[in-house]
Amino acid sequence: MPDKPLDRILDLFLKRYLSRNPEQILPIDALTGPPGRFLVVSSTAVGDTILSTPAIKSLRRSFPGAFITALFHRKVAPLFADFPHVDAIVTYAGGYKHFWRTVKRLRQSRPEAALILHGNGPQDIPLAVFSGARYILKHPTETEYKKYLSGLIERKKQHVIEERLDLVRRIGGRDLDTTLEPPRTPGAETEKKISGLLAPGKTWIGFQMGAANIYKMWPGERFRILAERILLSSPDAAIVITGTRKEKSLAEPVAAAFPGRVVNACGEFAVQEWPGLIQRLALLITNDTGTLHLAVALKVPTLSLFSATDSALIGPYQDPDRHRVIQKDGGSVQRLPKEKRTDEAMRLITVDEVFEAYEHIMSDRSV
Repeated sequence: MPDKPLDRILDLFLKRYLSRNPEQILPIDALTGPPGRFLVVSSTAVGDTILSTPAIKSLRRSFPGAFITALFHRKVAPLFADFPHVDAIVTYAGGYKHFWRTVKRLRQSRPEAALILHGNGPQDIPLAVFSGARYILKHPTETEYKKYLSGLIERKKQHVIEERLDLVRRIGGRDLDTTLEPPRTPGAETEKKISGLLAPGKTWIGFQMGAANIYKMWPGERFRILAERILLSSPDAAIVITGTRKEKSLAEPVAAAFPGRVVNACGEFAVQEWPGLIQRLALLITNDTGTLHLAVALKVPTLSLFSATDSALIGPYQDPDRHRVIQKDGGSVQRLPKEKRTDEAMRLITVDEVFEAYEHIMSDRSV
């Protein structure tokens, strides 16, 4: 039984709704033909939504005549305004904000099948149920709402892209694509804005210092030391620090240490403008976060830093020659409660090995 008041209210509404519609949810084995209308849910952050694009593309390729509605987070949706593989986008504010308004819009899309590629509980499965979908699939979950799914998916140790493609396979999809779909190309105004920030004639290296959690973040002081070594090694190099407005203060000490050669671009660009900035980079050095997956989708070379998380499950999955990963065994931090996790796992990664990897990548690039 849910222990939070709003969760209990949701549970009550869900049970009442299903008591009136007891035969709505069907087992997946009852599906006799391809659904004509789909709902795909990927309603969290930028990185997870980008990681859902192979499954969405594969759904479109497998069922070209179907009508596909996507549920994207409202902060992420502008990045996918021109996404060619869906017919409609419903935006989600997160949690219970505008919950019933979202349900109303989902019901208007009349989905027959809902694939929850990535959504936060406890709201994600109820949203799919309230949408009216008869077949609801989600990768393995421990929520009590799993009883409302149309079938359980086998848990495998595999990349998250393959995990989400398993939902497409389970619904009958066979024309599969594992590559990320790059978001929309920014317009002339964005290009002008980027050109005003990044001086021409420089080799721009991106730093993504922030991440969703501190245990995924390489220490800021090590980014500062790395910046010093990069700038000393190459007079043509310059660094731009990417990120959100919340990450601006995190980047400021590095930018302040090297005025004129390090630009703090955190918060300077709207989400739909990020692709234009990332495309200007010769290399992105990044934590495990959404900017990494955006760069991979845009085919921009990356050097990604993993320790507390597993790059085999969540790291670059395409173009292996273009992306280099430094992976340490810091997974023990995952056994701690989130509020007690620190950056200790990321401290296993040294400046020397990151700089060595950087030099190797740039040397290959010049050949």
